[in-house]
Amino acid sequence: MSEQSFPSTVTITVTRPVLPGREKPVALVSLDSTAPNGLVIWGSEAMRQLQRELSAIDTSQVEAVVVTGNQKSFGAGANLKEIRAAQLSGTSDEYVGSGHDAFGLLAEMDVPTFSLITGVALGGGLELALHTDYRLSTSGKAPMGLPECHLGFFPGWGGVYLLPHLVGAEAALNVIVTDSMRGKNLNPAKAAEMGLVDAVLDGAPGSEQWETAWQSWVVEALEGRHEPRRATEDAQTWDAAVERAAAKAKKAWHGAAPGPVAAIELVGRARTETREENGAAAVEMFKQIVQSEPARASLYAFELVSARSRQAANVPDAPVREIRKAAVIGAGLMAGQLASLIAQGARIPVVMTDLDDERLATGVQRTRDRFTAQAEKGRMSAEQAEQLGALITGAQSPEDLADADFVIEAVFEELDVKRQVFAQWEPVVSEDAILATNTSSLSITAMGRDLKRPERLVGFHVFNPVEVTPLLEIVAGEKTDDSTLATAFDLAAKLRRTAVRVEDAPSFVVNRVLTRMFDEIGRAMDAGGDPETVDHALDPMGLPMTPLQLLDFVGPAVLVHITHTMNHAYPQRFTLSPWLDAVADAGLKNTLPARGESSETYLSAGAHEALERTRQENGVAAQSGDGADGELLTRVQDALAEEIGHMLDEGVVATARDVDLCMILGANYPFHLGGITPYLDRTGATERVRGSRFDAADQ
Repeated sequence: MSEQSFPSTVTITVTRPVLPGREKPVALVSLDSTAPNGLVIWGSEAMRQLQRELSAIDTSQVEAVVVTGNQKSFGAGANLKEIRAAQLSGTSDEYVGSGHDAFGLLAEMDVPTFSLITGVALGGGLELALHTDYRLSTSGKAPMGLPECHLGFFPGWGGVYLLPHLVGAEAALNVIVTDSMRGKNLNPAKAAEMGLVDAVLDGAPGSEQWETAWQSWVVEALEGRHEPRRATEDAQTWDAAVERAAAKAKKAWHGAAPGPVAAIELVGRARTETREENGAAAVEMFKQIVQSEPARASLYAFELVSARSRQAANVPDAPVREIRKAAVIGAGLMAGQLASLIAQGARIPVVMTDLDDERLATGVQRTRDRFTAQAEKGRMSAEQAEQLGALITGAQSPEDLADADFVIEAVFEELDVKRQVFAQWEPVVSEDAILATNTSSLSITAMGRDLKRPERLVGFHVFNPVEVTPLLEIVAGEKTDDSTLATAFDLAAKLRRTAVRVEDAPSFVVNRVLTRMFDEIGRAMDAGGDPETVDHALDPMGLPMTPLQLLDFVGPAVLVHITHTMNHAYPQRFTLSPWLDAVADAGLKNTLPARGESSETYLSAGAHEALERTRQENGVAAQSGDGADGELLTRVQDALAEEIGHMLDEGVVATARDVDLCMILGANYPFHLGGITPYLDRTGATERVRGSRFDAADQ
């Protein structure tokens, strides 16, 4: 890694103002980005700059050192491109070591030190703040957190040592591991509540109110009215928190994600080690972990998601139509979620309609109540909730939909039903209106076969639950024109959804991959496999749910419906499971015991009875689970490699990267898998099945 390859994007200036009522100046270290009001990103050259500036401060001439960020960022973490280069060159110890050298100077100052958290404080930015005696934050919504475990490694610049000594081991592990792996950050109020920051001050950074507030607080501290916080935690409490975190990590990721394991170990060691000892261990462990396959896959996944969230791929260069009003056909739960998403994201009126007036009225009110609930949780103001709720109306007559520019159906997942919906509404809406379907598996081309203008029909598959699933599959039928697709992508961006272009094929991407996985699970269950062994066969992948947990989340009836669609399209690869069919036919909502429900078997009572009955009907005896889990994992790996290969050969998506993006954002596949294709490459599945790797991470 040369300095020329990764020039510093950080500017550091040191001034010596005298605070009100004081005689001696403070050293004010101001961090900024070379880009106007950009993010402060810590590369190795920026670390060297910081080290030079801090070393030059004569503490005999100042009474404190105060570090402040710009109006947007206190520090947004490390330069991930430099970490990627360090992975390849094996020099990550130099990079990580430079952070300890620079930040450590703050911890060793013989005058009080303060951090003014003026904006985003993530990763290395928050670790810098942890090296100071005090932390003051603005009252805005800028996130704070340590996301490194989510990215495949762990906080390498002292966070694993300093945070538990500040807030206690359990709270620290929640931030470092649990919150990180969930992609969750703290806001200033939460950070203050847990003791991570000493005070949340009013005023925007740079304002007179902010300047007065922080200067007054620092003066109070210098006068002895504020003492640095320190956790007072006995060894038993500390060690118990570490043991619980280690057990939780083993259960959740089964060793597939080494970053959290290392972080937990370092937090455990932090109780008895010095900061320097812990830091030296962190440098060595970081070097090993950052070069691991899960870490490489995690960085690839992060960069892929970041890039595509900013700019979608394969968007046609065609005119984008203006959408001033939308209509949702249906008033059920999914229809309401779509209506609220469009109203909140695009800030346009949304009219809902349904065959039943009472159902429609209930659906409209339920949708408006969603905004009220968000206001009650502090996610928006009551005034905003009222304004958004006013955008949602119920159609009194067909004419209420006539001026809609975007009409999306959210009715029962049956092709004939959806055809009838479009046949009814196509003559009502204008010729320029886009017709969209939220189908999760049905053919867009077949759906538009009887339309007068099938070129304006597009698949707009929003995933459930809508609030937390950022993926949107935009599906092109055979006759969908470029302007319709471009407009759909434009709307997706306004809704803050990451859109992936998909060609018309059964179940598109996410559901097709998941259904192929479930196909192997269903085969194993029907063949006599022990349910618990089958359900945990994929544990080494470190997925967020076991297959049966995911089945219950999706709903057995939904999965069976998609399975039949896939079996009809590809009978040689997708089979029908007698057990799953029986579960769906019985109307069962879950295959595992519900929370608080006791069961004599691993399965719920109804699912167990269905399994026993279908096995008996098909002359299948229960088998021992010994060894079957490893064989099943291999079969699933090979099945996924085969199916994704077919999808690429068919042109369902442009590249393997699209599949990875879909699985990360649509199925919550973890970063340490890289989505899915890097995992299948490193297990050898793609070469076993296709004779060559996908190599999406190298594209």
